[in-house]
Amino acid sequence: MRLPRHDIDLSLPAEQAREAIARDEALLDIVKEDAAAAEHDALTRWWVAATPAVVLGLGMRHRAHDMVDFSRTEALGREVLHRRAGGGAVLLDEDMLCGAICVPLPNARLGDDLTESYRWLGDHLTASLRTLGIDARRVEVDEARADVAALRARTDPVARLLLSTCYGALSPHEIAVGSAKIVGLAQIRRRHAALFQIGILLKDQAALADYLRVPDERTRESLRAELRRRTVGLEAVTDQSISAVAAAVAGATPSAL
Repeated sequence: MRLPRHDIDLSLPAEQAREAIARDEALLDIVKEDAAAAEHDALTRWWVAATPAVVLGLGMRHRAHDMVDFSRTEALGREVLHRRAGGGAVLLDEDMLCGAICVPLPNARLGDDLTESYRWLGDHLTASLRTLGIDARRVEVDEARADVAALRARTDPVARLLLSTCYGALSPHEIAVGSAKIVGLAQIRRRHAALFQIGILLKDQAALADYLRVPDERTRESLRAELRRRTVGLEAVTDQSISAVAAAVAGATPSAL
């Protein structure tokens, strides 16, 4: 099953990855500088990547060369980008629907606990995907912690790499279908606003293995197999277009739930 890229219901801009991430992050400045914008529940935008890139979360900046095989990414024409939100490595390409929701603070639904501040969004995305017939579920905190603990208990290089990727391990309040993650979430928290960044997979993340630094090709193939098992894309679970999915999940605000 292959999802149609566009339909007449919703226009999804195809944006250069570097510029798209910058536009997401700029929502924080809009809320800070525009009092009228700050009165709204949230500012949102949805897009797909016109150019593929390997994107690293803020905490990985200092070890990018330990994680990413820069010679391979360069040879394959893939840019390596850093974002201000946390999270692990992710392959950003045409097989991901991307969204950003910037919520002015304070907001009682978000609170001060960063982990729990994702709950409202996980609930909204789960309910929205289920209206499309997708058997989505929000990952519970204990389940995510158990998955991470199991990976940390392993001594093989594949487990270490999985823990350094966005979709390789379960995280609280993200979305899965069965045991496979389909939606990843990240956040930038400032005093005046919280920016939630959303990645909805259209295809599994197995291809990310091509760009990470591994001790040998056997490990790469094992990593590819685990990413294929641990992730799932919309194309495997629905025949809805990506525009229909974006329309279903658009408009999320914590006060509306």
